[in-house]
Amino acid sequence: MRRTLFILWLLHAAIVAFSQQPDSLLFDTLRTAVVSATRLPVQTGESVLAVSILGAERLRTAQAQLSLAENLGAIPGVFTLGDANFSQDLRISVRGFGARAGFGIRGIKLLLDGIPESAPDGQAQVDNLDLAVVNRLEVLRGASGGLWGNASGGVISLGTDPVPPGNGPVFVESRIAAGSFGFRQLHVKTGAHLGKTGWIAGVTRQQTNGFREHSTMRATLAHVKLAWSPDTASTLTVLLNFAHSPRADDPGALTADQVVAGRRSANAANLQFKAGESLQQGRAALIYEKKWGARRSIRLRSYASGRDFENRLPFQNGGQVAFQRFFAGAGGQYEWTAPSTPLQLTAGFDVDRQSDKRQRFQNLNGERGEQNLDQTEIFAGAGAYALARWTPLPRFVLSGGLRYDAVFLRATDHFLSDGDQSGEEGFQRVSPWGGLLLRLLPRLQGYANTTTNFETPTLTELSNNPAGTGGFSAELRPQYTLSFETGLRGATRNRRLDWELAFFHTRTRDELTPYEIAGQPGRTYYRNAGEVSRRGVEASANWFPAPGLAVLAAWSWSGFRFESYTTPAGDFSGKHLPLLPQQHGNMELRWNHRSGIFVFAGARLAGHFFADDANTVRIDRQVLLKARAGWRRTFGPAGIELFAGADNLAGELYYNNVRPNAAAGRYFEPGAGRSWLGGMLLRWNKW
Repeated sequence: MRRTLFILWLLHAAIVAFSQQPDSLLFDTLRTAVVSATRLPVQTGESVLAVSILGAERLRTAQAQLSLAENLGAIPGVFTLGDANFSQDLRISVRGFGARAGFGIRGIKLLLDGIPESAPDGQAQVDNLDLAVVNRLEVLRGASGGLWGNASGGVISLGTDPVPPGNGPVFVESRIAAGSFGFRQLHVKTGAHLGKTGWIAGVTRQQTNGFREHSTMRATLAHVKLAWSPDTASTLTVLLNFAHSPRADDPGALTADQVVAGRRSANAANLQFKAGESLQQGRAALIYEKKWGARRSIRLRSYASGRDFENRLPFQNGGQVAFQRFFAGAGGQYEWTAPSTPLQLTAGFDVDRQSDKRQRFQNLNGERGEQNLDQTEIFAGAGAYALARWTPLPRFVLSGGLRYDAVFLRATDHFLSDGDQSGEEGFQRVSPWGGLLLRLLPRLQGYANTTTNFETPTLTELSNNPAGTGGFSAELRPQYTLSFETGLRGATRNRRLDWELAFFHTRTRDELTPYEIAGQPGRTYYRNAGEVSRRGVEASANWFPAPGLAVLAAWSWSGFRFESYTTPAGDFSGKHLPLLPQQHGNMELRWNHRSGIFVFAGARLAGHFFADDANTVRIDRQVLLKARAGWRRTFGPAGIELFAGADNLAGELYYNNVRPNAAAGRYFEPGAGRSWLGGMLLRWNKW
């Protein structure tokens, strides 16, 4: 390891010397953007934690804007599956955390404009997010319980379009897009600033019939942001969003023989029981920010979110699920910078509460039958944290903090014909973390950190009781993680090249692991594994060899294993964790000409991985190619953008999703072959 780091240091020094002789008195450290996911305001190049950021150009240009998977592959350490099944929702893993999700996002904190999109129990969906208004994506790659509490194996922080500035333009923007498999999308956005108040609002209508049979999706999404600044030092922001998705069909997973017989077919049981979901979700949030000079600031937030959800699973007994979820919370954060010493302090609190009214019914070939579960589930949490950043020497930075969390869970059983399974339990956890940064050269930094994290089971995981009764699964326990990381970041003085290299190693106790029971496809149960280790290397580089030309690359190698894990099916100690490839990467070539023409092409690689804990079902490696081209031009107050492109250019036969430890061999959800999309964006500004 020492020899490798020394060689990298020499290589970086040679690149800098070749590009331009550095000024030894200047310690300019990759000043690209201010990170918000770390809860300490810091430039990306000065963070002691691994953070990646993507801006609006990469998030939006010529993209379908249907799924975060379109862009997350460009970030090392992040792997996605299942972006084509809008009933199961996208599965995201960050350094292996989140891969176990039966549906949606699990074990990763999801934020929108600093407000939690993850429910307090750690479950999150992105089916209510309008990606057409997202202009920034941050990923904190690593355990971060000391910052965000429960279920923070990583953090994904999304930022929406800011309101137009004072005396700025009033604008109207419209975007239409269409593509293969019945994809249609219309987005309209407008904004203005009048006096001390600015606003921006957008609505999107989208639909697709999907590559496979029975995979139709329809959705309408709306987003509003209002900002009022009574003076230059304070701002009150109101955030509103709403989603209505009356239909998201689930084609289900297939066996290997069924895939050979027809990749586009749906599972017969999914057709029989009309598997799929429908939902409505709305959220309102308030954020107040106040600054006193350059050294003190406060940020207060509150939010409330409601989700009305119905799900039809491909079996009869309890195969229809309905729940009404309401979660709300508040928090505050105070930041202070010492006037005479290089010290920053941050302290804050979070209080959140979630209530799920869950019901299950017989699924009679898609019709609702007799009820067999009715319970109210509560998840409440409170946390307090303190963070510090100290720069005792120009080349040396220390950061760290401590967080305390208390969690309370309760199930109240209203379906008493099979007995009363009501119950409650609570957890407490202290999560410390610490890190250091060393500026080795003006544009070369080394960093290291130790972090901790804990994850309680979600309410859905607890209520999926293998005993077949109500209440919570009695044997599930929280999992705990200790993580170590070290890395290097560098850039040439002329900014033509910047790069990052990170090494990590984590140990998790009582890993929550999914499995299925025969006769209940689509319902995922959980148990605790003994101990899991995760280790890996992540690398990224951005090279700008000529004006308008960029080569962007990210690569990850990892080894995720069960160190000790015994189940009724056998001892899986030493086996690889399912759904996680040993290596994956992404490369893009982008060219923007001053005439307005733009072209980019990309390749995404995923190495082989396993579908089950026993490592008997292997998923072969895959390489997916894509290309985009377009033209944009401004004519006075008006602007236009035309674009077209294709995905899976080589027609790779691959699996868009794999269901872990699936019963009866139903692991596979085939992905689409070659597909196309095109569209147009119109924008009008009036000063």
